[in-house]
Amino acid sequence: IYIYACNTSMDNTAFCSADGDFLIVPQTGTLYIVTEMGKMTVAPREIAVIQRGIRFSVEITEDSRGWVAEVFKGHLRLPDLGPIGANGLANPRDFETPVAYFEEDSTEWRVIHKYQGEMFE
Repeated sequence: IYIYACNTSMDNTAFCSADGDFLIVPQTGTLYIVTEMGKMTVAPREIAVIQRGIRFSVEITEDSRGWVAEVFKGHLRLPDLGPIGANGLANPRDFETPVAYFEEDSTEWRVIHKYQGEMFE
């Protein structure tokens, strides 16, 4: 589990983890996450899941802090409802997916990759 605190956006910088899935939980400040799949807005008391190998960048409009959990074995997925039925856990309809987004951008980007605990550019 990592704790993050940031006061600036990742301008023209992207991050990608080959080690595991990220579960991002903002405590303060809304995160505007841009992935290869599209854009997500993640407010406090919401979570975001970024799967292994997906490049993403985070934009903010105010200071932000929170937690990031990295799952190294397997992938994060919705649990089966099991014997408690449809009313006990969150259903797939309670989750949002990235909104498709495309931007023609000719500026140079810096991509930071995390592989086996090491950072590479």
